[in-house]
Amino acid sequence: MGQAKATGEQIEQARQMRDTGMSYAKIAVILDMPHETVRRHINLAAREYNEAYRATHKEEAGIYRTMHKAASKVRRMAYNAAHKAEIKAYGAAYNAMHRKERKVYNAAYRSTHKTEIAAYNAVHGPIYNATHKAEHKTYHAAYYKNHLPEFNVYSATRRALKAGALIGATANQLNEIAETYRRAKEDPKVRCYLCNKLIPMGHRHVDHIMPLSKGGAHRPSNLAVACDKCNLHKNNKLPEEMGVLI
Repeated sequence: MGQAKATGEQIEQARQMRDTGMSYAKIAVILDMPHETVRRHINLAAREYNEAYRATHKEEAGIYRTMHKAASKVRRMAYNAAHKAEIKAYGAAYNAMHRKERKVYNAAYRSTHKTEIAAYNAVHGPIYNATHKAEHKTYHAAYYKNHLPEFNVYSATRRALKAGALIGATANQLNEIAETYRRAKEDPKVRCYLCNKLIPMGHRHVDHIMPLSKGGAHRPSNLAVACDKCNLHKNNKLPEEMGVLI
């Protein structure tokens, strides 16, 4: 089955071939497109006829679609499977050409359908999370595996920063640093220094209050325990940049 959508280049090619006297059927074979698609794109009269016909036969069309829903789905799936590259390229080109219009439309839709969106998310959000939790876990594991060199570079850079920040540290300071990490891992009750909430085991991070990337030292006075949510949100910001006073 040929592709149902035609690009601008294909339409121009079809018109040039038609101008030489070539039949619609032969053009369709050359361009790997349905005969009717070729005729509709390059024959204005045919297009107008089809539009008028559809406008006056909506009821019959609806009955036909209902009766042939299963067969249409099978054809559509087969077509999509055989034309993945073309469909992806068409979609990317369309989105690139209509990015601003889609952005405006989506913003307007969200603004005028807040209640419906909230209701939908309330019903389907938990179902989606439960269904895709395992898939996301597998995806992240695969992503980490496929991007191991980048993660290694990041870890090496961080270790180098820590090593530099540790220059001149005393034995007592090293012991205090170790105690901070032990407390984050083992103490039964630890509060996040950013949100002041108790942090469950397994969700505790030791954070550099002044980020290492901004000249912070790897010293006890610059270390604090944060919950994973706050720490990931903070990233390399200063506490005051998040509206928190320490």
